[in-house]
Amino acid sequence: MALFIYALTVNNITTLHKAYLAFHSLMMLWPICNFIINITPDQQLQWFFLNVAFIGLSFLGFGWLMFSLVLTRKFHGLKRSFFYLSAAPAVLCSILATTNPWHFMFTQSSGGGWAVRTYGSLFWFFFISGLGYLLVSTVLIFKTAVNAAEGNMKKQVSLCMWGVVILMIFSQLDILFNVAFFPLFGVVPGLTSFGIVLSAVCFVIAINKYDLFRIVNIAQREVIDSMAIGMFVIDKDGIILDLNKSATRFLKTQAGRNFEMKDLLQLSEADGPDSIFLEEYNTNKLKSLQAEVKIIGEQTLHVSIHVSPVLDGKKNLLGRIITLNDVTELRSLLEQNNENNAILRQQNEELLRIQEELYDVNKKLEKATITDDLTDCYNKRYLMQQLAYEILVSQRYNIPFSILLIDVDNFKLINDAYGHLIGDNVLRSVVEAIKSKLRRSDILARFGGDEFIIYVPNTDRKGAFILAEKVRSAIENHWISSSRGDLRVTVSVGLISIKAEAGIFGSPENFLEELLARTDRALYDSKANGRNCVVFAE
Repeated sequence: MALFIYALTVNNITTLHKAYLAFHSLMMLWPICNFIINITPDQQLQWFFLNVAFIGLSFLGFGWLMFSLVLTRKFHGLKRSFFYLSAAPAVLCSILATTNPWHFMFTQSSGGGWAVRTYGSLFWFFFISGLGYLLVSTVLIFKTAVNAAEGNMKKQVSLCMWGVVILMIFSQLDILFNVAFFPLFGVVPGLTSFGIVLSAVCFVIAINKYDLFRIVNIAQREVIDSMAIGMFVIDKDGIILDLNKSATRFLKTQAGRNFEMKDLLQLSEADGPDSIFLEEYNTNKLKSLQAEVKIIGEQTLHVSIHVSPVLDGKKNLLGRIITLNDVTELRSLLEQNNENNAILRQQNEELLRIQEELYDVNKKLEKATITDDLTDCYNKRYLMQQLAYEILVSQRYNIPFSILLIDVDNFKLINDAYGHLIGDNVLRSVVEAIKSKLRRSDILARFGGDEFIIYVPNTDRKGAFILAEKVRSAIENHWISSSRGDLRVTVSVGLISIKAEAGIFGSPENFLEELLARTDRALYDSKANGRNCVVFAE
């Protein structure tokens, strides 16, 4: 009782504490009840406490088993049916002990009281049941002690194992002296009780000296078990030393078994990434590995696996830590994001195509507004806007310029004789001949009907005349094919040149109108002089 109160008051309560305290409570029942039996003369009261003592002793073995499972970290994950089956012998033994007054096949009083008693055939089922519990608990603790890598852990579990062994030894001695050979040696009191006390001492030493209930270790365990990431700790031979709660979500296994990486992997191809990872895992145990694989179960999971070696100071392999992180939702989001990106790319490409089409249409519309449909040179409206601007520039920077007004000679007769289609071909051929003699800076426009105008920047009277003669000669020597035979035409040219120092009088529009009027009169003089010639305007 003193040990129980001590353990209860100086330690924080956790799952391991609760298991131990429940077990310690069962251990207390047998010594307390036997003590009361020996100090009270009332036989009914003696039987009551003896019955409680046997019930406590019946469940002591079951409590040992549960405490061993918690101590060896195999408690979590066990099915409820396991607890029912493992508790069945203890329940049956308590029933046999409680119903003893009806059959007395479990125990009988001797000497007028229950302090001295004999045992019947049903007692041996009780004995074998308790011994079985203790043997299974001892095996569990022994395996944990052998596989424990941490020194303190090994000492803790070893002390608890010695507590079980001591209890078994003294309970066997009790059976031997007080049951099997009774009354040869008389009653040897307190053997089982003394074994229980020694066993409890072993537990208390493990608790205090080796920090069995150390709060830091408990907190670390709680943190590890609360993580969504599954964690396996395996030794160098692949035996699972420890795992957290989340680990069983990925792989149904338990401590003490072999960890099989291939059970986690779904090999999609012989030379796929999963098989490469598995080969690296099996052959290079000192290397940190990481991969994302599929786990096939009730549902398909995408799992990120990370393998880290655990080395000692001499770089020798002690074991490996394997963590499993469920990235199914992240993978789904990435795939959805990729699909959305693909849709966006497709929409962007469609928008770019539409923009290109609109650009082409706009270019065509822009060209249509400034060019002549028939001859593909500039139209009169564009030329007038451009000339107004060019005149201002020429006046500001004192740049001379010239204007040539060209008219096709006898064009009406050509239309009447050959038809309008041939007439259109003549106009296109005239434009082609003119363009062959122009510079990149010169502007050619259809002024109307069979008249064309050329703006020649940075050109004085002499240069303009030379250009006009080249244009006139090129047209005169240019033959035009038609269905009625080849023909050629001539043009009359009116030319005006403006010197840089002449200046502008009035607005540019009025000045331009005056220039075109003078050029038109020069063109009229050219026609009056017999056509196919160049005439300067004043």
